[in-house]
Amino acid sequence: MVASAASFAVMAAAAKMLPHIPALEKVLFRSLLSVLLTYWALRKAKDSIRPNKPVLLLARSFLGFAGLWCYFEAIQRIPLGTAVTIYNTTPLFAAAVGVFFFRERFSKLQTASLFIGVGGIALIKGLSPDLAWTGVLFGFGTALFSACAYSLVRLLTRTEHPMVIVLAFPLISIPLSLLLGWNSFLMPQKMDWFWLILLGLGTQGGQVCLTHGLKHHSASRATQIGFVGVIFAMLLGIPMGDGFPTLPQLAGATLVFASLTLGRAKNPRPIQQS
Repeated sequence: MVASAASFAVMAAAAKMLPHIPALEKVLFRSLLSVLLTYWALRKAKDSIRPNKPVLLLARSFLGFAGLWCYFEAIQRIPLGTAVTIYNTTPLFAAAVGVFFFRERFSKLQTASLFIGVGGIALIKGLSPDLAWTGVLFGFGTALFSACAYSLVRLLTRTEHPMVIVLAFPLISIPLSLLLGWNSFLMPQKMDWFWLILLGLGTQGGQVCLTHGLKHHSASRATQIGFVGVIFAMLLGIPMGDGFPTLPQLAGATLVFASLTLGRAKNPRPIQQS
């Protein structure tokens, strides 16, 4: 999950460097690269790509596509820090999904740890007072769709090969991206190709590590571990011109690590189908 968080931080940094590329075009390029890498990995491992639960895979792919599209739209409409902060409310939505649909249990301390973590992220990334409400809505859409998708991924890891779960996502994202965004696509120029490839590699690494991580954690706990991605993003921001961390940002990082410690379940309960 830590490796997943680092990979998604790279993805966000690459997306930040492509403000002129439409969100759906980013999803398309990311998905094309993912299909090539995932299919190659499956063929090399000589594993079957036949799904056991195609309906759940389809649902996970649609939710993942919606979440990724909303995230790139949010980044384009509101400051990156605010978009990342809103996205990191995902564990709160994942906890609700876990309680209502999978009968997972959360102690008061675990619940408090989620809010402490989100508060730490707000200190690190900041919240702009001047926001476009469409961007805020896209940000919360990202959190909601991602929480539902991650919960399905955790369920699917019981019956599907991890790379099959990863492959299903771009196979749905490619036609949807083309259908919904073909008329606004722009031809990438020079360094755009580098950032698009880096975006694709970051997303692919994040998805693969996330799928493996969700075998061992609830969706809420897994995405809470993903809070450290904000710290990776803070460090990546130094060479990108954001400067060194301020005192509030360091305090926020401390809260993030405190939330991870407090949120650790002593006896994690396996997921159950309702």
